[in-house]
Amino acid sequence: MEKSHILAYDLGTSGVKGAIVTLGGEVVDTATADYPLYTPVPGHAEQDPVKYWEGVCEVTRLVLGKAGISPDTVAGIAIGTLWKGIIPVDSEGNVLHNSIIWLDARAADQAERLNARFGADIFSAADYWPKLMWLRENRPDVIERAEVIFEVNSYLKWRMTGEAAMDISNSYVRSPDPALEQKYRDILDFIDIPEAKFPPVVNAETLVGHVTEYAAEEMGLVAGIPVFAGNNDIQAITVGAGCSDIGGVHMYFGSSGWIGYTIPHQSKEIYVSGFDRDRDITIYGMQAIGLSFNWAVKKLYAAEYESMGGKVFAFVDKDIADIPAGSEGVFATPWFYGERPPMFSHEARGNFLNLGPGHDRRHMTHAVMEGVCYQLKMGSLYNYRIKGFPRPEVISVIGGGSCSDIWMQMLADVMNTPVRVPAATRHAGAVGTAYSALIGLGICSDYAEAAKRVRIERTFEPIPANVKTYEAGFKVFEKLYAALEPMFMQTNKQK
Repeated sequence: MEKSHILAYDLGTSGVKGAIVTLGGEVVDTATADYPLYTPVPGHAEQDPVKYWEGVCEVTRLVLGKAGISPDTVAGIAIGTLWKGIIPVDSEGNVLHNSIIWLDARAADQAERLNARFGADIFSAADYWPKLMWLRENRPDVIERAEVIFEVNSYLKWRMTGEAAMDISNSYVRSPDPALEQKYRDILDFIDIPEAKFPPVVNAETLVGHVTEYAAEEMGLVAGIPVFAGNNDIQAITVGAGCSDIGGVHMYFGSSGWIGYTIPHQSKEIYVSGFDRDRDITIYGMQAIGLSFNWAVKKLYAAEYESMGGKVFAFVDKDIADIPAGSEGVFATPWFYGERPPMFSHEARGNFLNLGPGHDRRHMTHAVMEGVCYQLKMGSLYNYRIKGFPRPEVISVIGGGSCSDIWMQMLADVMNTPVRVPAATRHAGAVGTAYSALIGLGICSDYAEAAKRVRIERTFEPIPANVKTYEAGFKVFEKLYAALEPMFMQTNKQK
């Protein structure tokens, strides 16, 4: 039977999407499965790796059935996942600890000691290395018994193929760059975890192995399908946004989000997402974009949310359509889930400023959306002023938030930059992941060709009058965190 499809997986914090993608990069159909997030104590965020695997098996059967696709037509498989998970597995294949995920912020003490050791304020409680250190200090038995320490992507590839390999974008302990490799080795030496416990590093398009008989039976596939290394969600989204060429700028409006720049590889940076040997993706991340908007909708439109379910978001878009730029003087800080250094902290929280009797829930929701845009502008200016990146000439935006025309026009106005939205915006991660298989199979020549294949559906040009309003509003927003920080620290500082 003709091999005519790629099976791509997009694993996020709340669930996994399975997508059938044509050899031309078009999405045929998708299916999703959820898995739980465990927060046993404040600051901890974990997931069961076995649930990841069960979700992958479930969506494989679901999406093949929905699309009416025979497993015999699958030419290759690639996986895109949330980054920075920690999954220790023993020599018999048993998971020794739940995956400690990116959202976890338990390692404040370890971050402080790492910063002291390496003489720079670069580590935070939510970073990968402090959490490795936390595991070494608090569960030394787990580290000692671990044959290999996976992250989500390498764990799933291992379940499919029996082979251990970590793609560049998900590796924070190994690198093909000797200078960066040495930095990672210095960190691991200080933490006291052998580098040998981590899988070797490969490119996203590298063939890792083939689906085993056992995995095929569980997934509803046929054995022998090639499995490629894949990537983390940042690289996947960069490719799916059409921004894989150096100089590309994209934004992701998901539960969390970021502004990302595709740059030449830099050995001096340890906190980037590697793309390949020649380029990296560096991001300014936000802890909560969709999560902050969802908070506003669930709290301020509770009755509609209860009765409408997912349709409430279209209702809210229509309801706030007449609110002008600037929300008639209302400001919101979208830090309901804390924020990240260098400009913010985990102790930050959401606030509304300048509410008056003439304002209502529409202004508040509109202001939350503006707050997200303001903060992303702060990230862009940080990269411009501190890192020397050029101001973006155009920004590609993907993720659920990009489906709102109001929000995308707002973003174009705040950034004073054209915004473009690809046709497959909700599936950009799956499409970007699929290209690692398409390139690995030789069907697509490289990532430059992949970028040209991405079809843009909507474009938003800045509106001059709104740009002027937002320039004034941004001057206020820039000052809010500095004014509020002492109160955040007094009220919310973890003991």
